[in-house]
Amino acid sequence: MATLEIVQHPHLGGVHLFFNTLDHRSLHIHLDWELVWVLDQPLLVSCGGQEHRVEPGELVLFSPGQPHEFHKVEGSCTFLCLQLDPAAFPAAQRVYVETIFPAAHLSKAETAWLKTSLVALFRRYLQRPPFYQLDCLGRINQILYLLLTRMPVRQVTEQEAAERERRSARLMRLVAFVQENFAHKIRLSDFARQERRSLSYLSHFAREMLGHSFQEYVATVRFHHACHLMATTNKGMLAVCMESGFSDYRYFSRMFQTHFGMTPEAYRRRPKSSQAAQPHPTLDSAERFYSPEGSLQLLERLEQRYGDKKASLV
Repeated sequence: MATLEIVQHPHLGGVHLFFNTLDHRSLHIHLDWELVWVLDQPLLVSCGGQEHRVEPGELVLFSPGQPHEFHKVEGSCTFLCLQLDPAAFPAAQRVYVETIFPAAHLSKAETAWLKTSLVALFRRYLQRPPFYQLDCLGRINQILYLLLTRMPVRQVTEQEAAERERRSARLMRLVAFVQENFAHKIRLSDFARQERRSLSYLSHFAREMLGHSFQEYVATVRFHHACHLMATTNKGMLAVCMESGFSDYRYFSRMFQTHFGMTPEAYRRRPKSSQAAQPHPTLDSAERFYSPEGSLQLLERLEQRYGDKKASLV
């Protein structure tokens, strides 16, 4: 369920910029900075053991190696995403922000400048005029400078960075363990034995890193798998229940009541377009990326509101 996302930087080293329309993206980690600008429909972000509702127009910033998870709240959420490889921006290496909300530390003018800069950056990135690389990197350096000089940040030592990487790697192994075994009886004690750690330590580790107890997380993975099966197969409800790892149909049904306010049967009867799956859903995600042409269409809508207004912070 959780993945180490390897971010590709296809034509501008260290930079990936794109639109995404998403229903859910399971717990994942990547080594890049990630700035997300929610454009329509709220987004539920799970990060650092907490859940945050991000409203349209708001931005969130994730540090490299920071596990996070996305879920729609109502309709599918569209956002603009900027991912940056710290190796391409050495001054931003081994730096971590202590909050994910930039606007809480920016003035209204700075927030407006940031959005205008992102729109202009994306236009250059998509159209690639002569020497666009210089323009893009200049804008990105200004954006990073604004964020890292306004937001609370912490620079860590090599030893602290290595410890963060070890904890992230353990989290990856834990979630891989759940993904491989959720359809059967699964116990944290088996993973503890595999890691040569105490059950108590890993119980606290799971709650700290996932924001839920181990069993709650397993139930969530099973629930998402059930939704995936219902969206992509015609299997009966009992088969969906058992193949997803639920041994009690009443508990399985209660999960749907809790999440959707309806029974699994009622959920399946909904039109396919209103279910939690995109045209090509996977267990890990239901999301749609855009072609350059589709991205330009979305960008033009943004430009009507946030076009180049000659904004300046100097």
